[in-house]
Amino acid sequence: MRIAAVICEYNPFHNGHKFHIEETRKMTKADAVVAVMSGNFVQRGDVAVFDKKTRAAAAVAGGADIVLELPSICSMQSAEFFARNAVYILSSLETVTHLSFGAETDDVQSLFQVGRLLADEPEDFKEALARHMSGGASFPSARMAAVSEILGSEYASLLKYPNNILGIEYIKALSFSDSPIVPVAVQRCGTAHDSDTGNGTIASASYIRSLLLSGDIAGAERYIPPECAEIYRNAKLHSVKGMERAIIADIIKKPAAVLKYVPDVSEGLENRIKNAAKTAQTFDGLCHAVKTKRYTLSRIRRIILSAYLDFTLNDRERLPEYIRVLAHNDMGRRVIAESKKYASLPIVRNNSQINRLGLAARIENDPRAVRDREEMLDLVYKKFEK
Repeated sequence: MRIAAVICEYNPFHNGHKFHIEETRKMTKADAVVAVMSGNFVQRGDVAVFDKKTRAAAAVAGGADIVLELPSICSMQSAEFFARNAVYILSSLETVTHLSFGAETDDVQSLFQVGRLLADEPEDFKEALARHMSGGASFPSARMAAVSEILGSEYASLLKYPNNILGIEYIKALSFSDSPIVPVAVQRCGTAHDSDTGNGTIASASYIRSLLLSGDIAGAERYIPPECAEIYRNAKLHSVKGMERAIIADIIKKPAAVLKYVPDVSEGLENRIKNAAKTAQTFDGLCHAVKTKRYTLSRIRRIILSAYLDFTLNDRERLPEYIRVLAHNDMGRRVIAESKKYASLPIVRNNSQINRLGLAARIENDPRAVRDREEMLDLVYKKFEK
């Protein structure tokens, strides 16, 4: 069986995603498409607009055969750790043949060259990166400048675009794990990532979210497959705005010594966050007050929401311990049956199956364990209902 995979958030699933799955099937001649999808908290440092089970059901309706969960502690990370954990889940299935990702280019070889450079980190690259970082550049800017010095500006320009960056991180993760999975790039169609307008029947997920959260459901549905829109109509919307006062109060209450160990906090940023929280009125206001030239807004959003959710550096280092199925069709059931013969991680569907995995002793002694954390996060997520 030829099985292609996609790594996604589907926040929400839209016509561009449907196009990606269709192109993936054509390019890889796949018998099945597996999606590894973020849970209820997403990579940009936000809550998903619809819950994970609703989004998984929409993904299957839109063309995926099976949707697997990327736990929130794995999804709400920088592109590097997001990719590492998602690729780890796919590799653990031991049946996936291709990994397809959307990109602003379809030149996989150029993406591969950049990915190999970032994975190998030769001395001249590390020296250039450190030099630009010491000059005050943010990590993304410093990395782009270092790549330009080593490979040339044409390769460095690939790092200007968010989907290219994720694609390069997937290639890096595959390289690190010596995976036989073949990367495939599908060039994006329609609007740019995070564009605030639509183009025909294609729009960015961020624009569709803005329509949904403003109450323009009909406007949003122009860009969503009808079979998916029908599923969304019966689901509750979620937004960080509903909990922003609680988030700010929690940041004020937490000691700086605790914030120091939230993933991605460095160079005394915990003190800047504490000071900004004293006068912040909104989540966005807090994030913008903390943001600097060195720290991107997405990174700040992840840090602050991670602090509220009590994520720590130890959490980030832990790899997934099981593969959780969120939704599937008949072909997806065949993929599960085939993968269970070879998978290096247990494949589960519900909490009771997770409870029987034999991890009880470790979990009992470690309240931050992934199983308990995901159950808790599902309850916290409900507080964000709009």
